[in-house]
Amino acid sequence: MRRTAWISLGLTVLLGAAAAHTQPSPQGQVLQANAGRLRAQTTAPAQRPPAPRGPARLFGGVNEDRILDAIRNGHIDGRRAVGSTSVNFYLDLTGDLDAAFKPCYTDHCERYRAEIAAYRLNRLLGLTRVPPVISRVVNRASLRLARNSTVPIVFDRADNARGAALYWVPVMRDSMIDDAREIERWTRWLRQGDTIPPDRASRAEDISTLLVFDFLTGNWDRWSGSNVPMDPAGHLVYRDNNGGFEEPFVDGLMHRSMQWLRHTQKFNRSVIDRARAMTDATVRAEMALDPDHEHPPLTDTQIRSLLRRRDALIAYVDGLVARHGARNVYAW
Repeated sequence: MRRTAWISLGLTVLLGAAAAHTQPSPQGQVLQANAGRLRAQTTAPAQRPPAPRGPARLFGGVNEDRILDAIRNGHIDGRRAVGSTSVNFYLDLTGDLDAAFKPCYTDHCERYRAEIAAYRLNRLLGLTRVPPVISRVVNRASLRLARNSTVPIVFDRADNARGAALYWVPVMRDSMIDDAREIERWTRWLRQGDTIPPDRASRAEDISTLLVFDFLTGNWDRWSGSNVPMDPAGHLVYRDNNGGFEEPFVDGLMHRSMQWLRHTQKFNRSVIDRARAMTDATVRAEMALDPDHEHPPLTDTQIRSLLRRRDALIAYVDGLVARHGARNVYAW
Protein backbone atom coordinates (compact mmCIF):
# COMPACT_ATOMS: atom_id res chain seq x y z
CA MET A 1 0.00 0.00 0.00
CA ARG A 2 1.31 3.51 -0.80
CA ARG A 3 2.80 5.64 2.02
CA THR A 4 0.09 8.28 1.57
CA ALA A 5 -2.56 5.60 2.05
CA TRP A 6 -0.98 4.54 5.36
CA ILE A 7 -1.03 8.16 6.51
CA SER A 8 -4.69 8.51 5.59
CA LEU A 9 -5.60 5.35 7.46
CA GLY A 10 -3.61 6.44 10.52
CA LEU A 11 -5.37 9.76 10.64
CA THR A 12 -8.68 7.98 10.34
CA VAL A 13 -7.93 5.76 13.35
CA LEU A 14 -6.96 8.77 15.47
CA LEU A 15 -10.03 10.73 14.45
CA GLY A 16 -12.24 7.71 15.12
CA ALA A 17 -10.91 7.48 18.70
CA ALA A 18 -11.45 11.17 19.29
CA ALA A 19 -14.98 10.93 17.98
CA ALA A 20 -15.98 9.07 21.16
CA HIS A 21 -15.48 12.38 23.07
CA THR A 22 -15.78 15.16 20.51
CA GLN A 23 -17.42 15.82 17.16
CA PRO A 24 -14.84 15.40 14.33
CA SER A 25 -13.80 18.52 12.46
CA PRO A 26 -14.80 19.06 8.81
CA GLN A 27 -11.22 18.19 7.82
CA GLY A 28 -11.51 14.93 9.75
CA GLN A 29 -14.77 14.11 8.00
CA VAL A 30 -13.05 14.51 4.63
CA LEU A 31 -10.21 12.23 5.72
CA GLN A 32 -12.71 9.61 6.94
CA ALA A 33 -14.52 9.69 3.63
CA ASN A 34 -11.27 9.30 1.71
CA ALA A 35 -10.28 6.36 3.89
CA GLY A 36 -13.65 4.74 3.35
CA ARG A 37 -13.24 5.00 -0.40
CA LEU A 38 -9.75 3.53 -0.12
CA ARG A 39 -11.07 0.54 1.86
CA ALA A 40 -13.78 -0.06 -0.76
CA GLN A 41 -11.19 0.03 -3.53
CA THR A 42 -8.92 -2.47 -1.79
CA THR A 43 -11.57 -4.95 -0.59
CA ALA A 44 -14.30 -4.96 -3.28
CA PRO A 45 -14.14 -8.12 -5.42
CA ALA A 46 -13.40 -7.68 -9.10
CA GLN A 47 -16.51 -7.59 -11.30
CA ARG A 48 -17.11 -10.80 -13.22
CA PRO A 49 -17.67 -10.50 -16.95
CA PRO A 50 -21.24 -11.29 -18.06
CA ALA A 51 -21.89 -14.97 -18.71
CA PRO A 52 -21.54 -15.76 -22.41
CA ARG A 53 -24.76 -16.44 -24.28
CA GLY A 54 -25.26 -19.78 -25.94
CA PRO A 55 -24.83 -20.14 -29.68
CA ALA A 56 -27.54 -18.53 -31.76
CA ARG A 57 -30.28 -20.89 -32.91
CA LEU A 58 -30.45 -21.24 -36.68
CA PHE A 59 -33.19 -22.50 -38.94
CA GLY A 60 -32.05 -23.27 -42.47
CA GLY A 61 -28.88 -21.30 -41.78
CA VAL A 62 -30.81 -18.14 -40.75
CA ASN A 63 -30.76 -16.74 -37.21
CA GLU A 64 -34.10 -17.57 -35.55
CA ASP A 65 -34.29 -14.25 -33.68
CA ARG A 66 -33.96 -12.44 -36.99
CA ILE A 67 -36.70 -14.60 -38.49
CA LEU A 68 -39.05 -13.99 -35.54
CA ASP A 69 -38.56 -10.24 -35.69
CA ALA A 70 -39.17 -10.14 -39.44
CA ILE A 71 -42.32 -12.24 -39.46
CA ARG A 72 -43.85 -10.41 -36.48
CA ASN A 73 -42.95 -6.83 -37.45
CA GLY A 74 -42.12 -6.83 -41.16
CA HIS A 75 -44.19 -4.59 -43.45
CA ILE A 76 -46.66 -6.51 -45.60
CA ASP A 77 -46.13 -5.64 -49.28
CA GLY A 78 -48.59 -8.20 -50.60
CA ARG A 79 -50.55 -11.31 -49.76
CA ARG A 80 -52.26 -14.28 -51.35
CA ALA A 81 -54.50 -17.00 -49.96
CA VAL A 82 -52.77 -20.39 -49.75
CA GLY A 83 -54.98 -22.36 -47.37
CA SER A 84 -56.89 -25.41 -48.54
CA THR A 85 -58.44 -26.88 -45.39
CA SER A 86 -57.85 -23.81 -43.20
CA VAL A 87 -57.60 -20.04 -43.59
CA ASN A 88 -53.98 -19.29 -44.44
CA PHE A 89 -52.20 -16.45 -46.25
CA TYR A 90 -48.77 -16.04 -47.73
CA LEU A 91 -47.39 -12.63 -46.69
CA ASP A 92 -44.85 -10.97 -48.94
CA LEU A 93 -42.77 -8.94 -46.48
CA THR A 94 -40.30 -6.16 -47.13
CA GLY A 95 -36.83 -7.74 -47.09
CA ASP A 96 -35.64 -11.26 -47.80
CA LEU A 97 -37.84 -13.18 -45.33
CA ASP A 98 -41.55 -13.90 -45.82
CA ALA A 99 -44.29 -15.44 -43.69
CA ALA A 100 -47.49 -17.42 -43.67
CA PHE A 101 -50.31 -16.04 -41.55
CA LYS A 102 -52.89 -18.27 -39.87
CA PRO A 103 -55.54 -16.04 -38.27
CA CYS A 104 -58.27 -16.60 -35.74
CA TYR A 105 -61.32 -17.58 -37.80
CA THR A 106 -64.88 -18.44 -36.93
CA ASP A 107 -64.71 -22.26 -37.01
CA HIS A 108 -61.38 -22.62 -35.17
CA CYS A 109 -60.50 -19.28 -33.58
CA GLU A 110 -57.82 -20.66 -31.26
CA ARG A 111 -56.32 -23.27 -33.60
CA TYR A 112 -53.50 -20.94 -34.68
CA ARG A 113 -52.08 -21.09 -31.14
CA ALA A 114 -51.16 -24.74 -31.69
CA GLU A 115 -48.64 -23.60 -34.31
CA ILE A 116 -46.95 -21.34 -31.77
CA ALA A 117 -47.03 -24.03 -29.08
CA ALA A 118 -45.52 -26.61 -31.46
CA TYR A 119 -42.62 -24.29 -32.28
CA ARG A 120 -42.02 -23.65 -28.58
CA LEU A 121 -42.15 -27.38 -27.79
CA ASN A 122 -39.64 -27.97 -30.60
CA ARG A 123 -37.29 -25.60 -28.75
CA LEU A 124 -37.86 -27.35 -25.41
CA LEU A 125 -36.85 -30.63 -27.03
CA GLY A 126 -33.66 -29.10 -28.44
CA LEU A 127 -34.90 -29.36 -32.03
CA THR A 128 -34.72 -26.98 -34.99
CA ARG A 129 -37.24 -28.76 -37.20
CA VAL A 130 -40.34 -26.59 -36.77
CA PRO A 131 -40.10 -23.31 -38.72
CA PRO A 132 -40.13 -20.31 -36.33
CA VAL A 133 -43.62 -19.12 -35.37
CA ILE A 134 -44.77 -16.07 -33.40
CA SER A 135 -48.03 -14.31 -32.66
CA ARG A 136 -48.94 -11.36 -34.87
CA VAL A 137 -51.81 -8.91 -35.32
CA VAL A 138 -52.69 -8.00 -38.92
CA ASN A 139 -55.06 -5.26 -40.01
CA ARG A 140 -57.88 -5.92 -42.47
CA ALA A 141 -56.35 -3.40 -44.90
CA SER A 142 -53.06 -5.33 -44.96
CA LEU A 143 -54.98 -8.49 -45.86
CA ARG A 144 -56.87 -6.52 -48.56
CA LEU A 145 -60.23 -7.85 -47.43
CA ALA A 146 -63.41 -5.84 -47.85
CA ARG A 147 -65.91 -5.70 -45.00
CA ASN A 148 -68.32 -7.83 -47.02
CA SER A 149 -65.66 -10.52 -47.64
CA THR A 150 -66.80 -14.09 -47.05
CA VAL A 151 -63.41 -15.12 -45.62
CA PRO A 152 -64.40 -16.08 -42.03
CA ILE A 153 -61.65 -14.21 -40.18
CA VAL A 154 -62.48 -12.76 -36.77
CA PHE A 155 -61.64 -9.03 -36.67
CA ASP A 156 -61.88 -6.82 -33.59
CA ARG A 157 -63.38 -3.33 -33.48
CA ALA A 158 -60.15 -1.86 -34.80
CA ASP A 159 -60.29 -4.22 -37.80
CA ASN A 160 -57.34 -6.24 -36.53
CA ALA A 161 -57.04 -10.03 -36.62
CA ARG A 162 -54.76 -11.94 -34.29
CA GLY A 163 -53.05 -15.09 -35.42
CA ALA A 164 -49.75 -16.88 -35.95
CA ALA A 165 -47.01 -15.73 -38.30
CA LEU A 166 -44.96 -18.68 -39.57
CA TYR A 167 -41.63 -18.49 -41.34
CA TRP A 168 -42.15 -19.22 -45.02
CA VAL A 169 -39.49 -21.82 -45.84
CA PRO A 170 -38.38 -20.78 -49.35
CA VAL A 171 -37.85 -24.22 -50.87
CA MET A 172 -39.52 -27.46 -49.78
CA ARG A 173 -40.22 -30.75 -51.51
CA ASP A 174 -42.47 -33.67 -50.65
CA SER A 175 -40.46 -36.28 -48.77
CA MET A 176 -42.91 -39.03 -49.87
CA ILE A 177 -42.40 -40.85 -46.56
CA ASP A 178 -46.16 -40.89 -45.94
CA ASP A 179 -46.67 -43.23 -48.89
CA ALA A 180 -47.97 -46.61 -47.68
CA ARG A 181 -44.95 -48.53 -49.02
CA GLU A 182 -42.55 -46.03 -47.46
CA ILE A 183 -44.29 -46.28 -44.10
CA GLU A 184 -43.91 -50.06 -44.20
CA ARG A 185 -40.22 -49.72 -45.08
CA TRP A 186 -39.19 -47.22 -42.41
CA THR A 187 -41.29 -49.03 -39.79
CA ARG A 188 -39.06 -52.08 -40.37
CA TRP A 189 -35.95 -49.96 -39.86
CA LEU A 190 -37.26 -48.68 -36.54
CA ARG A 191 -38.21 -52.09 -35.08
CA GLN A 192 -35.98 -53.87 -32.63
CA GLY A 193 -34.11 -56.68 -34.35
CA ASP A 194 -34.01 -54.93 -37.72
CA THR A 195 -31.12 -52.89 -39.07
CA ILE A 196 -31.23 -49.32 -40.33
CA PRO A 197 -29.27 -49.00 -43.61
CA PRO A 198 -26.22 -46.80 -42.92
CA ASP A 199 -27.17 -44.34 -45.65
CA ARG A 200 -30.69 -43.97 -44.17
CA ALA A 201 -29.71 -43.40 -40.55
CA SER A 202 -30.35 -39.64 -40.69
CA ARG A 203 -33.75 -40.10 -42.32
CA ALA A 204 -34.69 -42.81 -39.80
CA GLU A 205 -33.82 -40.48 -36.90
CA ASP A 206 -35.86 -37.68 -38.52
CA ILE A 207 -38.89 -39.97 -38.67
CA SER A 208 -38.46 -41.40 -35.17
CA THR A 209 -38.22 -37.90 -33.69
CA LEU A 210 -41.21 -36.73 -35.72
CA LEU A 211 -43.27 -39.59 -34.25
CA VAL A 212 -42.19 -38.53 -30.75
CA PHE A 213 -42.96 -34.89 -31.50
CA ASP A 214 -46.42 -35.65 -32.90
CA PHE A 215 -47.23 -37.85 -29.93
CA LEU A 216 -46.37 -35.05 -27.53
CA THR A 217 -48.43 -32.51 -29.47
CA GLY A 218 -51.28 -35.00 -29.87
CA ASN A 219 -51.20 -34.54 -33.66
CA TRP A 220 -52.52 -37.90 -34.86
CA ASP A 221 -53.35 -36.63 -38.37
CA ARG A 222 -49.80 -36.16 -39.70
CA TRP A 223 -49.92 -39.10 -42.07
CA SER A 224 -53.09 -38.24 -43.97
CA GLY A 225 -51.09 -37.08 -47.00
CA SER A 226 -48.49 -34.49 -48.08
CA ASN A 227 -47.86 -33.24 -44.54
CA VAL A 228 -44.17 -34.18 -44.32
CA PRO A 229 -42.06 -31.95 -46.56
CA MET A 230 -38.28 -31.69 -46.56
CA ASP A 231 -35.84 -28.84 -47.08
CA PRO A 232 -33.23 -28.66 -49.87
CA ALA A 233 -30.76 -30.59 -47.69
CA GLY A 234 -33.25 -33.46 -47.35
CA HIS A 235 -34.13 -32.87 -43.69
CA LEU A 236 -37.77 -33.22 -42.68
CA VAL A 237 -39.62 -30.01 -41.81
CA TYR A 238 -42.21 -30.46 -39.06
CA ARG A 239 -44.83 -27.99 -40.28
CA ASP A 240 -48.67 -27.83 -40.24
CA ASN A 241 -49.06 -28.37 -36.51
CA ASN A 242 -52.39 -26.60 -36.05
CA GLY A 243 -54.08 -29.96 -35.48
CA GLY A 244 -52.12 -30.50 -32.26
CA PHE A 245 -53.06 -29.91 -28.63
CA GLU A 246 -56.73 -30.70 -29.24
CA GLU A 247 -58.98 -30.66 -26.19
CA PRO A 248 -60.56 -32.61 -24.71
CA PHE A 249 -57.80 -35.13 -25.42
CA VAL A 250 -59.93 -38.20 -24.81
CA ASP A 251 -58.68 -41.78 -24.45
CA GLY A 252 -59.56 -42.49 -28.08
CA LEU A 253 -57.15 -39.78 -29.25
CA MET A 254 -54.47 -41.09 -26.90
CA HIS A 255 -54.93 -44.59 -28.35
CA ARG A 256 -54.72 -43.30 -31.94
CA SER A 257 -51.61 -41.27 -31.15
CA MET A 258 -49.98 -44.25 -29.41
CA GLN A 259 -50.56 -46.39 -32.49
CA TRP A 260 -48.33 -44.08 -34.50
CA LEU A 261 -45.71 -43.82 -31.75
CA ARG A 262 -45.40 -47.62 -31.74
CA HIS A 263 -44.10 -47.46 -35.32
CA THR A 264 -40.72 -46.73 -33.72
CA GLN A 265 -38.77 -48.66 -31.10
CA LYS A 266 -35.58 -46.65 -31.59
CA PHE A 267 -35.05 -43.10 -30.33
CA ASN A 268 -32.75 -40.13 -30.06
CA ARG A 269 -31.59 -40.17 -26.42
CA SER A 270 -31.24 -36.38 -26.21
CA VAL A 271 -34.85 -35.85 -27.29
CA ILE A 272 -36.16 -38.37 -24.76
CA ASP A 273 -34.01 -36.89 -21.99
CA ARG A 274 -35.37 -33.42 -22.72
CA ALA A 275 -38.93 -34.72 -22.77
CA ARG A 276 -38.30 -36.48 -19.45
CA ALA A 277 -37.03 -33.22 -17.93
CA MET A 278 -40.11 -31.17 -18.90
CA THR A 279 -42.20 -29.83 -16.04
CA ASP A 280 -45.23 -27.61 -15.73
CA ALA A 281 -42.85 -24.73 -14.91
CA THR A 282 -40.49 -25.26 -17.87
CA VAL A 283 -43.37 -25.57 -20.31
CA ARG A 284 -44.97 -22.37 -19.02
CA ALA A 285 -41.66 -20.52 -19.14
CA GLU A 286 -41.08 -21.46 -22.77
CA MET A 287 -44.64 -20.64 -23.83
CA ALA A 288 -44.38 -17.27 -22.10
CA LEU A 289 -41.62 -16.27 -24.53
CA ASP A 290 -44.30 -15.60 -27.13
CA PRO A 291 -45.14 -11.88 -26.83
CA ASP A 292 -48.96 -12.23 -26.80
CA HIS A 293 -49.41 -12.83 -23.08
CA GLU A 294 -53.18 -12.28 -23.26
CA HIS A 295 -53.51 -15.36 -25.49
CA PRO A 296 -50.82 -17.84 -24.38
CA PRO A 297 -50.06 -20.73 -26.73
CA LEU A 298 -51.37 -23.36 -24.30
CA THR A 299 -54.10 -23.35 -21.67
CA ASP A 300 -53.71 -25.01 -18.28
CA THR A 301 -55.71 -27.99 -19.56
CA GLN A 302 -53.51 -28.34 -22.63
CA ILE A 303 -50.35 -28.27 -20.51
CA ARG A 304 -51.72 -31.03 -18.30
CA SER A 305 -52.54 -33.11 -21.39
CA LEU A 306 -49.06 -32.51 -22.82
CA LEU A 307 -47.45 -33.77 -19.61
CA ARG A 308 -49.82 -36.74 -19.52
CA ARG A 309 -48.67 -37.69 -23.04
CA ARG A 310 -45.08 -37.14 -21.97
CA ASP A 311 -45.56 -39.60 -19.11
CA ALA A 312 -46.98 -42.17 -21.54
CA LEU A 313 -44.02 -41.64 -23.89
CA ILE A 314 -41.47 -42.15 -21.11
CA ALA A 315 -43.27 -45.27 -19.86
CA TYR A 316 -43.22 -46.71 -23.41
CA VAL A 317 -39.51 -45.95 -23.95
CA ASP A 318 -38.49 -47.22 -20.51
CA GLY A 319 -40.40 -50.45 -21.15
CA LEU A 320 -38.46 -50.96 -24.40
CA VAL A 321 -35.17 -50.28 -22.59
CA ALA A 322 -36.07 -52.89 -19.95
CA ARG A 323 -36.70 -55.49 -22.68
CA HIS A 324 -34.04 -54.66 -25.27
CA GLY A 325 -31.38 -52.62 -23.48
CA ALA A 326 -30.54 -48.94 -23.70
CA ARG A 327 -27.90 -49.48 -26.41
CA ASN A 328 -30.51 -50.89 -28.79
CA VAL A 329 -33.31 -48.47 -27.96
CA TYR A 330 -31.23 -45.29 -28.05
CA ALA A 331 -29.98 -45.61 -31.61
CA TRP A 332 -28.90 -41.96 -31.74
